[in-house]
Amino acid sequence: MYATGTMLRQSAALAADIEVLTGPVASRVGEALATVPGEALRRVVLVGSGDSHHAGRAAQLAFLRLTGLPCEALGTQQFLDYGMLGPAGLHAATLVVAVSASGSSPRLVTTVRRARDHGFPTLAVTGRAGSALGEAAGREVAAALGLTERSPGIRTYQASLLALLLLAVRLGGVRHTLPGGPAAEDALVAEIAATADAVRATADAADAPCRELAARLTEAGRPWAPLVFAGTGPAGGTAMYAAAKVVEAAGLPAYAQDLEEYWHIERFADPADAPLVVLAPPGLGHPRAAELAAAATGRGRRVIAVTGPDDTALTGTAWHTVPVTGTAREEWSPLTGHVFAGLLGARLADRLDRTPFSGGGPD
Repeated sequence: MYATGTMLRQSAALAADIEVLTGPVASRVGEALATVPGEALRRVVLVGSGDSHHAGRAAQLAFLRLTGLPCEALGTQQFLDYGMLGPAGLHAATLVVAVSASGSSPRLVTTVRRARDHGFPTLAVTGRAGSALGEAAGREVAAALGLTERSPGIRTYQASLLALLLLAVRLGGVRHTLPGGPAAEDALVAEIAATADAVRATADAADAPCRELAARLTEAGRPWAPLVFAGTGPAGGTAMYAAAKVVEAAGLPAYAQDLEEYWHIERFADPADAPLVVLAPPGLGHPRAAELAAAATGRGRRVIAVTGPDDTALTGTAWHTVPVTGTAREEWSPLTGHVFAGLLGARLADRLDRTPFSGGGPD
């Protein structure tokens, strides 16, 4: 039986998970990459579905900046049908990283097997060692949590994201592309481990605002829907994840949109006072996020700013603010940025007297 209380407990456990997992997962990453021809690679593709795809989108920037390689995050079906097209000679130079918390997604297992048959080096990121996906890939990084409670992905999402970030760091070390040279690898892993404090602070600070937001979004007797989550760069992946938690937990329609695409399309949608959740971590996308939030407010939108508490460029005019503690660099920002999502999904479900995965009719 799914319950919102489990979601809240999982959200409270996120910081401890980073503390416990970072060291062991970093070691497993090193072992998995030992047989990958890192310096010969020309491209990385992160493949998965649902939360696993969202984690890939959130981790893209880390691969781009730390490895010096182009990186794409593709859905499982997209890669299966279209991702293996192109010159066969490039396949051996493309690392395919398949992400699945369960390690048993049948379509992803099929995808990895076909990728290996086409000559791609493959690696699995899972939540369980010895998984079917790991066997299919031939290399596996397991970020195992030993969960016994059923829940929409919260701890599992973060574990996958953490493993991907550590994979980007180690691959950058193998390729000698890390900023600061060879000594930087340990420092970057330490930075990731240190985000546990920021995750803990975010979980503590965001719960009450998420509870209040859930009340405001349902105060008219019916919930606002659909909810649009807008972000770009790493925050684009976080926006996808946040929308998924609202759908899974509360059964409400919600979706993610890129900041600029929102301005080109959804700003024309009625009603004019519909909520808009803007994810605005510090980084390259922040100026546009602040600009869009102000413009959307000017058009009557109820802007919900998910940003630092001192970010007056957004909080000064926002209809509601959910605070997020910053991280040492933009690449790690999804580790704190995602924390509010499980809290908001659970609080909305409680307000509507719903249980997770109860919407959408029978399977």
